[in-house]
Amino acid sequence: MALVFATFSTSALAGLVTGSVNVSGTRTTPAYGDADLKDNAGNPGPFGPFSWNYSYTRSFDGKKLEKDIQIDFSFDAGLNYTAAQKAAYINAAKAGVSSVWDNKFAVKDGSTGQVIPIFVAVTTDGPFNQKVQVHAGPGRSDMLNWYTGDSASVNAHEVGHMMGLFDEYIGGAVDKYPNPTLSDDGLMGLGALNANPVMYPRYYQQYYDYIKQLNPDTPFTLVAVPEPSEAVLLLCGGVFFLMGMYGRKRQG
Repeated sequence: MALVFATFSTSALAGLVTGSVNVSGTRTTPAYGDADLKDNAGNPGPFGPFSWNYSYTRSFDGKKLEKDIQIDFSFDAGLNYTAAQKAAYINAAKAGVSSVWDNKFAVKDGSTGQVIPIFVAVTTDGPFNQKVQVHAGPGRSDMLNWYTGDSASVNAHEVGHMMGLFDEYIGGAVDKYPNPTLSDDGLMGLGALNANPVMYPRYYQQYYDYIKQLNPDTPFTLVAVPEPSEAVLLLCGGVFFLMGMYGRKRQG
Protein backbone atom coordinates (compact mmCIF):
# COMPACT_ATOMS: atom_id res chain seq x y z
CA MET A 1 0.00 0.00 0.00
CA ALA A 2 1.45 3.36 -1.03
CA LEU A 3 0.76 6.65 0.74
CA VAL A 4 0.23 9.52 -1.71
CA PHE A 5 0.30 13.20 -0.80
CA ALA A 6 -0.24 16.19 -3.07
CA THR A 7 3.11 17.73 -3.98
CA PHE A 8 3.98 20.93 -5.77
CA SER A 9 5.93 20.59 -8.99
CA THR A 10 8.96 22.83 -9.46
CA SER A 11 8.85 22.48 -13.24
CA ALA A 12 6.56 24.38 -15.56
CA LEU A 13 3.26 22.72 -16.36
CA ALA A 14 3.29 21.84 -20.04
CA GLY A 15 0.57 23.25 -22.23
CA LEU A 16 -0.77 25.91 -19.85
CA VAL A 17 -0.81 29.55 -20.88
CA THR A 18 1.08 31.85 -18.50
CA GLY A 19 0.68 35.57 -17.90
CA SER A 20 1.14 38.59 -15.66
CA VAL A 21 -1.02 41.69 -15.30
CA ASN A 22 -1.43 44.61 -12.92
CA VAL A 23 -4.86 44.89 -11.34
CA SER A 24 -6.06 48.11 -9.75
CA GLY A 25 -9.31 49.81 -8.87
CA THR A 26 -11.38 51.40 -6.12
CA ARG A 27 -13.75 49.81 -3.64
CA THR A 28 -16.50 51.96 -2.15
CA THR A 29 -19.21 51.11 0.35
CA PRO A 30 -21.98 53.47 1.45
CA ALA A 31 -22.77 54.30 5.05
CA TYR A 32 -24.93 51.60 6.60
CA GLY A 33 -26.87 50.82 9.75
CA ASP A 34 -28.16 53.04 12.52
CA ALA A 35 -27.84 53.36 16.29
CA ASP A 36 -29.53 49.97 16.73
CA LEU A 37 -26.73 48.23 14.82
CA LYS A 38 -23.66 47.61 16.99
CA ASP A 39 -20.16 46.46 16.16
CA ASN A 40 -18.37 43.80 18.23
CA ALA A 41 -17.21 46.47 20.71
CA GLY A 42 -20.76 47.76 21.20
CA ASN A 43 -20.30 50.96 19.20
CA PRO A 44 -23.49 52.06 17.43
CA GLY A 45 -23.88 52.76 13.71
CA PRO A 46 -24.06 54.15 11.18
CA PHE A 47 -20.70 52.96 9.82
CA GLY A 48 -18.85 54.34 6.83
CA PRO A 49 -18.91 55.27 4.08
CA PHE A 50 -15.63 53.57 3.11
CA SER A 51 -13.40 53.91 0.09
CA TRP A 52 -9.97 52.51 -0.75
CA ASN A 53 -7.74 51.79 -3.72
CA TYR A 54 -6.44 48.30 -4.37
CA SER A 55 -3.51 47.42 -6.58
CA TYR A 56 -1.34 44.37 -7.16
CA THR A 57 0.27 42.29 -9.88
CA ARG A 58 -1.11 38.82 -10.42
CA SER A 59 0.82 36.22 -12.34
CA PHE A 60 1.02 32.60 -13.37
CA ASP A 61 4.53 31.61 -14.45
CA GLY A 62 3.78 27.97 -15.20
CA LYS A 63 4.80 26.88 -11.69
CA LYS A 64 2.79 28.99 -9.23
CA LEU A 65 0.00 31.55 -8.95
CA GLU A 66 1.02 34.69 -7.11
CA LYS A 67 -0.17 38.14 -6.17
CA ASP A 68 2.62 40.64 -5.63
CA ILE A 69 1.91 43.79 -3.62
CA GLN A 70 4.67 46.40 -3.65
CA ILE A 71 4.59 48.35 -0.37
CA ASP A 72 6.55 51.50 0.39
CA PHE A 73 7.03 51.43 4.18
CA SER A 74 7.61 54.74 5.98
CA PHE A 75 8.32 55.01 9.69
CA ASP A 76 7.24 57.68 12.18
CA ALA A 77 10.15 59.85 13.23
CA GLY A 78 9.32 59.12 16.85
CA LEU A 79 10.22 55.47 16.38
CA ASN A 80 13.91 56.36 16.00
CA TYR A 81 14.48 53.14 14.10
CA THR A 82 17.89 52.45 12.66
CA ALA A 83 18.15 51.15 9.11
CA ALA A 84 18.68 47.66 10.51
CA GLN A 85 15.57 47.90 12.71
CA LYS A 86 13.48 49.11 9.77
CA ALA A 87 14.70 46.20 7.66
CA ALA A 88 13.95 43.77 10.48
CA TYR A 89 10.39 45.10 10.84
CA ILE A 90 9.77 44.88 7.09
CA ASN A 91 11.17 41.36 6.82
CA ALA A 92 9.10 40.19 9.78
CA ALA A 93 5.94 41.77 8.33
CA LYS A 94 6.55 40.14 4.94
CA ALA A 95 7.16 36.76 6.52
CA GLY A 96 4.08 37.10 8.72
CA VAL A 97 1.81 37.90 5.79
CA SER A 98 3.17 34.93 3.85
CA SER A 99 2.68 32.61 6.83
CA VAL A 100 -1.02 33.48 6.91
CA TRP A 101 -1.76 33.47 3.18
CA ASP A 102 0.54 30.88 1.60
CA ASN A 103 -0.09 27.15 1.21
CA LYS A 104 -3.70 27.23 2.33
CA PHE A 105 -5.31 26.68 -1.09
CA ALA A 106 -4.10 25.63 -4.51
CA VAL A 107 -5.51 25.20 -7.99
CA LYS A 108 -5.63 21.66 -9.35
CA ASP A 109 -5.44 20.92 -13.06
CA GLY A 110 -8.12 18.29 -13.54
CA SER A 111 -6.66 17.07 -16.80
CA THR A 112 -3.21 16.24 -15.38
CA GLY A 113 -3.69 16.14 -11.61
CA GLN A 114 -1.00 18.78 -11.17
CA VAL A 115 -1.43 21.03 -8.13
CA ILE A 116 -0.48 24.68 -8.61
CA PRO A 117 0.47 26.48 -5.37
CA ILE A 118 -0.92 29.91 -4.46
CA PHE A 119 1.16 32.65 -2.86
CA VAL A 120 1.02 36.27 -1.72
CA ALA A 121 4.28 38.22 -2.01
CA VAL A 122 4.88 41.54 -0.25
CA THR A 123 7.81 43.22 -1.96
CA THR A 124 9.50 46.57 -1.49
CA ASP A 125 11.61 47.31 -4.56
CA GLY A 126 8.96 49.32 -6.46
CA PRO A 127 7.18 50.63 -8.38
CA PHE A 128 4.86 50.75 -5.40
CA ASN A 129 1.21 49.77 -5.15
CA GLN A 130 0.67 51.12 -1.63
CA LYS A 131 2.35 53.39 0.93
CA VAL A 132 2.14 52.20 4.55
CA GLN A 133 2.97 54.41 7.53
CA VAL A 134 4.35 52.46 10.49
CA HIS A 135 3.52 53.75 13.99
CA ALA A 136 4.83 52.73 17.40
CA GLY A 137 3.14 50.27 19.72
CA PRO A 138 -0.42 48.92 19.60
CA GLY A 139 -3.11 50.86 17.78
CA ARG A 140 -6.12 50.63 15.48
CA SER A 141 -4.61 49.67 12.15
CA ASP A 142 -6.06 50.26 8.72
CA MET A 143 -4.79 49.45 5.26
CA LEU A 144 -2.29 52.32 5.15
CA ASN A 145 -1.45 52.65 8.86
CA TRP A 146 0.26 49.75 10.59
CA TYR A 147 1.59 49.48 14.15
CA THR A 148 4.69 47.75 15.42
CA GLY A 149 2.48 45.81 17.81
CA ASP A 150 0.35 44.32 15.03
CA SER A 151 0.13 40.56 14.68
CA ALA A 152 0.79 38.72 11.43
CA SER A 153 -2.98 38.16 11.10
CA VAL A 154 -3.71 41.89 11.30
CA ASN A 155 -1.09 42.67 8.65
CA ALA A 156 -2.43 39.87 6.46
CA HIS A 157 -5.95 41.29 6.85
CA GLU A 158 -4.79 44.70 5.62
CA VAL A 159 -3.00 43.08 2.68
CA GLY A 160 -6.35 41.45 1.86
CA HIS A 161 -7.78 44.95 1.40
CA MET A 162 -4.84 45.79 -0.88
CA MET A 163 -6.07 42.92 -3.06
CA GLY A 164 -9.62 44.30 -3.08
CA LEU A 165 -11.23 42.18 -0.36
CA PHE A 166 -14.01 43.56 1.84
CA ASP A 167 -14.28 43.41 5.61
CA GLU A 168 -16.45 40.68 7.10
CA TYR A 169 -17.48 42.28 10.39
CA ILE A 170 -20.07 44.88 11.34
CA GLY A 171 -18.40 48.27 11.59
CA GLY A 172 -16.05 47.55 8.72
CA ALA A 173 -16.22 48.03 4.96
CA VAL A 174 -18.62 45.17 4.27
CA ASP A 175 -20.13 44.22 0.94
CA LYS A 176 -23.79 43.85 0.00
CA TYR A 177 -25.35 45.36 3.15
CA PRO A 178 -28.01 44.56 4.50
CA ASN A 179 -26.90 41.01 3.61
CA PRO A 180 -23.12 41.24 3.94
CA THR A 181 -20.64 38.38 4.08
CA LEU A 182 -19.66 38.11 7.76
CA SER A 183 -17.34 35.76 9.63
CA ASP A 184 -16.38 35.41 13.27
CA ASP A 185 -13.28 33.38 12.44
CA GLY A 186 -12.18 34.34 8.91
CA LEU A 187 -9.17 36.54 8.14
CA MET A 188 -11.30 39.34 6.71
CA GLY A 189 -13.66 39.10 9.67
CA LEU A 190 -13.05 38.95 13.41
CA GLY A 191 -10.63 36.09 12.85
CA ALA A 192 -7.97 38.71 12.12
CA LEU A 193 -7.78 39.12 15.90
CA ASN A 194 -6.68 35.49 16.26
CA ALA A 195 -3.30 33.89 15.66
CA ASN A 196 -4.76 31.34 13.23
CA PRO A 197 -7.66 32.84 11.29
CA VAL A 198 -9.69 30.67 8.96
CA MET A 199 -8.73 31.17 5.32
CA TYR A 200 -11.92 30.74 3.32
CA PRO A 201 -11.92 29.66 -0.34
CA ARG A 202 -13.53 32.97 -1.32
CA TYR A 203 -10.29 34.76 -0.43
CA TYR A 204 -8.55 32.80 -3.21
CA GLN A 205 -11.30 32.85 -5.83
CA GLN A 206 -9.51 35.52 -7.88
CA TYR A 207 -6.54 33.18 -8.39
CA TYR A 208 -8.85 30.56 -9.86
CA ASP A 209 -10.58 33.16 -12.01
CA TYR A 210 -7.24 34.35 -13.40
CA ILE A 211 -5.83 30.97 -14.40
CA LYS A 212 -9.23 30.07 -15.86
CA GLN A 213 -9.13 33.29 -17.86
CA LEU A 214 -5.72 32.28 -19.23
CA ASN A 215 -6.77 28.66 -19.84
CA PRO A 216 -10.53 28.59 -20.33
CA ASP A 217 -10.68 25.01 -21.63
CA THR A 218 -8.74 23.44 -18.74
CA PRO A 219 -10.81 21.88 -15.92
CA PHE A 220 -9.42 23.56 -12.80
CA THR A 221 -10.65 23.27 -9.23
CA LEU A 222 -9.75 25.25 -6.12
CA VAL A 223 -8.52 22.80 -3.48
CA ALA A 224 -7.52 23.09 0.17
CA VAL A 225 -3.92 22.33 1.06
CA PRO A 226 -3.40 20.19 4.19
CA GLU A 227 -1.59 21.94 7.00
CA PRO A 228 1.87 20.49 7.74
CA SER A 229 0.56 19.10 11.04
CA GLU A 230 -2.27 17.37 9.20
CA ALA A 231 0.15 15.86 6.71
CA VAL A 232 2.27 14.55 9.58
CA LEU A 233 -0.78 13.03 11.25
CA LEU A 234 -1.81 11.41 7.98
CA LEU A 235 1.68 10.06 7.48
CA CYS A 236 1.90 8.74 11.05
CA GLY A 237 -1.53 7.15 10.73
CA GLY A 238 -0.47 5.46 7.50
CA VAL A 239 2.74 4.18 9.06
CA PHE A 240 0.87 2.73 12.05
CA PHE A 241 -1.65 1.13 9.67
CA LEU A 242 1.13 -0.52 7.67
CA MET A 243 2.88 -1.65 10.86
CA GLY A 244 -0.35 -3.22 12.05
CA MET A 245 -0.87 -4.99 8.72
CA TYR A 246 2.72 -6.26 8.84
CA GLY A 247 2.25 -7.48 12.39
CA ARG A 248 -0.91 -9.37 11.51
CA LYS A 249 0.84 -10.99 8.55
CA ARG A 250 3.71 -12.06 10.82
CA GLN A 251 1.26 -13.57 13.29
CA GLY A 252 -0.51 -15.42 10.50
